[in-house]
Amino acid sequence: MTDEQQAQQRERELVLSEYGTWRVTADEDAPAVDEVRTLETLLRLKADRLDSSNPGHWTESLVIALLTEVVPRTVIQPREQVMDMVPTLTRFFTYLRETGRWDSESMSASAAPAVLTELEFATLEAADDPTRRSFSTNILGYGMHLGIDLEDERELAAYMHWYNSLADQERVALSETGRLADPARPYDRGAALRAVAEEAHDPAPAGWPWFLPEPSTSREALMSLDLEQDPEVYAGNSFVRCTVALLEFVGQGRRITATGALGRADTGELLARCGIEQDVRGVRSMWDHPELVGPWVTLRDGGWLEVRAGRVHRERGPIPFVAAAQDPAGFVEFGHAVLTALLLGRDAREVEDGGFRGMPDTLAALMIACREGGLEMRDLRSADPEVLEDRDEVARWMGVRHDLESLVALGALREDQGRFTGSGALLVAVVALLRD
Repeated sequence: MTDEQQAQQRERELVLSEYGTWRVTADEDAPAVDEVRTLETLLRLKADRLDSSNPGHWTESLVIALLTEVVPRTVIQPREQVMDMVPTLTRFFTYLRETGRWDSESMSASAAPAVLTELEFATLEAADDPTRRSFSTNILGYGMHLGIDLEDERELAAYMHWYNSLADQERVALSETGRLADPARPYDRGAALRAVAEEAHDPAPAGWPWFLPEPSTSREALMSLDLEQDPEVYAGNSFVRCTVALLEFVGQGRRITATGALGRADTGELLARCGIEQDVRGVRSMWDHPELVGPWVTLRDGGWLEVRAGRVHRERGPIPFVAAAQDPAGFVEFGHAVLTALLLGRDAREVEDGGFRGMPDTLAALMIACREGGLEMRDLRSADPEVLEDRDEVARWMGVRHDLESLVALGALREDQGRFTGSGALLVAVVALLRD
């Protein structure tokens, strides 16, 4: 977990702890534990999906998006819990106002209860609409309806094994509607658990990823490629450009916030230097911008930046930064070093801390993305039936897709209408990771 995520989590835990105490003080019979659990989910989704980490910041558009778009698409819950969301959020807003945590840039505190009241029916309607849910939410929601404990790995694996055994039409119907009135093979918990246990004793080899084109270059040939690159190749990479801008901006040192980030004014100026369009609502936090977070984390990992005593300082690092105009060869070495540090850092981290999810398939995808023409991954819906029946193969696709999209968000890759495109500079870093 990054420093920013840890700071957000600590803030949420503090607010929720205070809310629980406030709620019980007002009504000792209140279901405070259930309400805190609901609010934890809402605050986490608000931060992760809507880039709004401040628990006290609530605009009308944020509330509408959270309750009618994000929650139906991502949260699996029974209808009675959906019905409790708006009343719980109403009480939470009261707590925020009474404790002075209501953010000044939020909607009017007096208007908030009316906004929530008007959303009660819309929230239920959105939760009941299968078209607003993802296909996985529809599938898992039906599992919950069958009594599956979705937090039990064995139970979940057994249920997914049954789902994958259904006929194509039944799988499509379930994924699109969240319902299956009369399945040809009703769910049998015991049989499904036994089938999963048998598969665990006889795993199939992974093989080349089904969603990637066959490689045109052998590993041996790749290792012997001429990896010399011009400075312009690195200067054209958005990730490298932002690391350069960040180092130049930090200079002799800059103040950082309690969450370990640059302040709003500095963040806004740095975004401008990187050529990144800013939100019309204004800059709230550096952590809301992956184009800055990626270089920031990489430069700290590699020793180019150090945080101490409330300030961030520029350091020499393993390969010192020099401008391309001053020392072209030195700039190439620096560019290669930071791209390699980016990949090595994400490879070394656990998934929950921002690490790669699809390795080693992600490396194969990156090698193809860096060649002429880039990479257009096959869509999951176009996969062969036997692939869709294999949850491991579906997970491979999802892991690589997540990794590539993360690198796009950081500026290391480009994406245009589903085609991922790298560069010679990124290829050098990929080969370095392979050699490592």
